[in-house]
Amino acid sequence: MIAMKVEIENAAIELEPARSLRLKGAAGVRIVCRSGTVWVTQEGVLRDDFLSPGEALTLRSRGVTLAQAMDRALISIEERPPLGGAATATLSALPVAG
Repeated sequence: MIAMKVEIENAAIELEPARSLRLKGAAGVRIVCRSGTVWVTQEGVLRDDFLSPGEALTLRSRGVTLAQAMDRALISIEERPPLGGAATATLSALPVAG
């Protein structure tokens, strides 16, 4: 797995299929889907979300959140000050089976 730390304050991130964004401690952070479809799953939240262009989701989990592109997608991350510390984000690509 290739990983890269990214600054999440008002970031725009292009996700290729099989790429995911891992957020930790991101309660209050807002993910906005600009294009494509994005699957979002939050630790401790029973429901997963699928975002289409123009849709947004404000994260509730202080645990780990994964946002993965179903197809090529562009997302915006709008950080609001989280309670109890700063949020971190890691952009990673899963290895392609060959």
